[in-house]
Amino acid sequence: MYSFKTIKYQKCNEYRIINLNSLYDNNTTAIKDLYYDLECIITTEAPLTKNILKERLREVFQIKKISGKALEIIDDAIKSLGFPITDNLYDEVLWSLDGIEKQEYIRIGYNRQIYDIPKEELILLSNDLKESGLRGENHHRKILEYFGYEVLTEKARVYLDYIESLK
Repeated sequence: MYSFKTIKYQKCNEYRIINLNSLYDNNTTAIKDLYYDLECIITTEAPLTKNILKERLREVFQIKKISGKALEIIDDAIKSLGFPITDNLYDEVLWSLDGIEKQEYIRIGYNRQIYDIPKEELILLSNDLKESGLRGENHHRKILEYFGYEVLTEKARVYLDYIESLK
């Protein structure tokens, strides 16, 4: 039915647990572990939104919320590692060091919010739906249905309007 390929979402599970206080204290081991974890997560899961990265880092730090101070340290590490970053309307998207690639498949098997799916993946589905004549709310609902969502929230509508406008 669809003209795009799908692959299973690959999740990094080989990260090192980091004590957040050690990171705040600029502990050399904690910093090295952060760099290791960022490389593992981004390389394995790219493209991924910063929101998904934060979800993964909460696992790394074994905490429920990441502080602004920790986010500053993380952002500095991402910049130092040189990962390319693009905009996804609501969030930044991190790419592997191979660069920003043309997306040829949609990743399935991992429950992400619709706006945590990079636009490059959603465009594949959107283009198929537009070719079959779907536009507007029908277009949006088919995308949501594809990913197992039922409710078209205002935030999702705005994001999917944006996706629909792209080629």
